[in-house]
Amino acid sequence: MLAFMRRVFVGSWLGRILAMLIFLSFAAWGMGGFFSNLIGGGIGNGSVANVAGHQITAQEFDRTYRRGLASAAQSQRLTDPTALPYGERRQIAATALQQLVFQAVIADAAARIGLVVPDAVIRTQIMAEKAFAGPDGKFSRAVFDQRLQQAGFTQDQLVAVFRGQTAANGLLEPMRVGARAPGELVKRAFDYAAEQRVLDLIALPFAAIPTPPAPDDSVLRRTYDNNKSQFTAPEYRKIKLVLLSPDTIARDLDVSEADERKAYDELSARYQVPEKRSVQLLIVPDAARAGTLAAQWRGGMGFTQLQATAKDATPVSLDDASQASIPSPELARLVFAATPGSVVGPTKTEAGWVVLQVGKVTPAQNRSFAQVRDELHQMLGAQRATALLSARVQKLQDAIAGGGLDSIPADLGAVAAEGTLDAQGMTPTGDPAPLPGSDAIRKAVIAQAFATRKGQAPTLQQGPEQSWYALVVEDITPATPLAFVQAADKVRAFWQRQQVRHADEQQAAALYADAQAKHGLAAVAATRPGFLSGVAVRRGQTGGPAPANLVQLAFSLKPGTSTMLETPDGFVVATLTAIRHPDRTTDALGYDRTRAALDAAMADDIETSYITALRDRAKPKIDAKTLDGVVGTPGGPGSDSSGNG
Repeated sequence: MLAFMRRVFVGSWLGRILAMLIFLSFAAWGMGGFFSNLIGGGIGNGSVANVAGHQITAQEFDRTYRRGLASAAQSQRLTDPTALPYGERRQIAATALQQLVFQAVIADAAARIGLVVPDAVIRTQIMAEKAFAGPDGKFSRAVFDQRLQQAGFTQDQLVAVFRGQTAANGLLEPMRVGARAPGELVKRAFDYAAEQRVLDLIALPFAAIPTPPAPDDSVLRRTYDNNKSQFTAPEYRKIKLVLLSPDTIARDLDVSEADERKAYDELSARYQVPEKRSVQLLIVPDAARAGTLAAQWRGGMGFTQLQATAKDATPVSLDDASQASIPSPELARLVFAATPGSVVGPTKTEAGWVVLQVGKVTPAQNRSFAQVRDELHQMLGAQRATALLSARVQKLQDAIAGGGLDSIPADLGAVAAEGTLDAQGMTPTGDPAPLPGSDAIRKAVIAQAFATRKGQAPTLQQGPEQSWYALVVEDITPATPLAFVQAADKVRAFWQRQQVRHADEQQAAALYADAQAKHGLAAVAATRPGFLSGVAVRRGQTGGPAPANLVQLAFSLKPGTSTMLETPDGFVVATLTAIRHPDRTTDALGYDRTRAALDAAMADDIETSYITALRDRAKPKIDAKTLDGVVGTPGGPGSDSSGNG
């Protein structure tokens, strides 16, 4: 909740409206406290809440609540928002109501201090909003009306949103200005985040240990007897599956060449891309001065340094510019005739004397229809399949309910499969089971297969990538211990792995003991292959020569202390040689970043405290009956049978 109001009132209005605006952590109020502490004795006028004299109507709450339901259902890939459990719907309702309550208390506070937002300001803001721009980049009334219709808003409601946003900015932003974290706090936070631990280390990989020859049968039998749980045949499940997805539907769709050519013409900007160049240039009014700058540039002076010294020059940087996008045709020709990496000029142009250097060059792309036809075919098929998916999901669900998996109409575009597999998706022969769909869909199907009871009636499930599937578990073969004869190869490999690990551990233990005795790994391993000295790590660092568990352990060691630990690939022995405390004079950027983050957190705390005080003073009252009329009650639509979500 630290930055709640800024997230409610600042940013794209379209995202704010269409994406349900905000989901909160509920740390400040809590679900139970929100409803129990604020519920009043009935407002009596059809409103859900009364906040400082402002009535939050059931219709206003319902609009916000329904958007929250739709967003939650979409994130869970549900076609019916009422299928959400009651507890989750109640939480979404609390979020929606909190949003409206906060908006009301902010609006009341702004009004009390006389903050007025003129209509002209609102008009300017709406016309500048990119979400309402037409193809020419300017405000479009047609786009504006379309966006309002999509969001379920009237023009007056939208104006109220913008007015509330502007008033909130005027009220809240001054409180954030000047918020500063104490210097000692910044120093300690910077020191903690930027502190480095320096290690000497050596990795002893399992792969470096020769695999020992297989022992005699008596050793293998003893290994088998002592580790029988390691040698079992996995559980297998025989399943029957039906899968429906845009990909399976698209297989049966006919996409004509005419449609492909039409799409190619419409997407010509994607397939016919002109050459683009990034260029840095200086515009100078004087030829002699331009010549001096060109000489300095060619002599190795960087563009940033040139800008700092040449106060009479106008610096310009263009990134990924096409020739047509450069306003001056004369300058455009100069840029696209230049040899990349060379300093060009000075050259006289209508803007003055120009010195430039071209950096990155992105070659032109001219992909013919024949080259992209397969891509267009797949794209059009996927688009049409996605449009058909919802209706076909409903038909598939009806077919399953009516006759199970043996009554699926052939014209739905669904695919069927059946077979036996284990929890890793392997058949009894050791081959991957030929399940349809991508790896993500396969994983979802396998997980569902091993979570379903034998003989359980099939139900349609939504999977990844807009897929829908239903399955039946026809038979289960439990995991069974393998006899020694069956497991002989596995026992042999297991014994060899254990021997390799033991030998590697012995080497690591010997190095560790020597390092401890001689006060450091460098004294005993500096000449060994793989020894690394002076490896600096920071908290939370991933990647690099130091494994993650060593990085974590390094911040609990004292200098001169050695340690030994195991990784998936072998053992590592290390000595902490030094602790480096950061110096803000040499890492000014990191220090400033830490200070800015703490300043923002301080501003968030001030803002939150103020909003909480406004809410407490307003004492909002909630009408439970009206609220339940919108949300429903346990056991109603969308609730589970227990009523507790």
